[in-house]
Amino acid sequence: MALSISQPQQQYVIIQISDTHLMDRADLEFVRMNPEQSFHAVIQHILDNHPQIDAIVHTGDLAQVAVPETYARYQAYMQQLGIPFFQIPGNHDELTLFPFASGHAEPTVIEADAWCLILLNSAVKGRIDGHLKTADLECLADLLQQYADKHVLLACHHHPFEMQSHWIDQHKLKNSHEFIELLAQHPNVKAVLSGHVHQDALIEWNGIQFLSTPSTCVQFKPLSHDFALDDMEPGYRALYLHQDGQLDSRVYRVQQQENGLNVKISGY
Repeated sequence: MALSISQPQQQYVIIQISDTHLMDRADLEFVRMNPEQSFHAVIQHILDNHPQIDAIVHTGDLAQVAVPETYARYQAYMQQLGIPFFQIPGNHDELTLFPFASGHAEPTVIEADAWCLILLNSAVKGRIDGHLKTADLECLADLLQQYADKHVLLACHHHPFEMQSHWIDQHKLKNSHEFIELLAQHPNVKAVLSGHVHQDALIEWNGIQFLSTPSTCVQFKPLSHDFALDDMEPGYRALYLHQDGQLDSRVYRVQQQENGLNVKISGY
């Protein structure tokens, strides 16, 4: 059963947030910053700068401490916004607790008139890297055929293409070749959203935009062989989906009042 987010209109505005890494308590820090405060500051910036928001899509690593309290607090906060919101799990999330939009981990379809969004679960329990199940790829193939008359936006946590950062590319989507081969058969796929890499990137392949977005908390330094944090601000991506299949997007950065982040740490 597909979900629906809005009445037909000339343009849909989809906000992508990612990698909130929320703790089990709102007052706790993560790598010497408070992810809850940063997340809320990003959401406030979204509300202040986008009068039309049709949906917010979180592309994974919702939790750093993946316990029921973390997910319940996130859901309560998002529900009070009054905006449709959806999330897919990342490698830090607990799949048995995760609030899947349709109640299960299989691909979820969100219809928006001439567009549809398909949310995929690339998280694998106990692993950092990602993998799309064979059954999910088969389901995706069926969905792309079913929605051949619509423009398609996909989302999964793990990045399919390398970021030229050795340490994070070890943890990409492991069966990306199968995934990309499938997409090549469907010219109505316009873009693929991912998280995981904590940075802004755009790779165009076969007419498809592969887009990652900044984290709402800490950022990873681009083009880094070893793990390294960047001093860039948190951010999010706004996507503008037009009825004719055109897709525009822009990354916004959110200035933080205080930044005590230790960019010298060797991991987290």
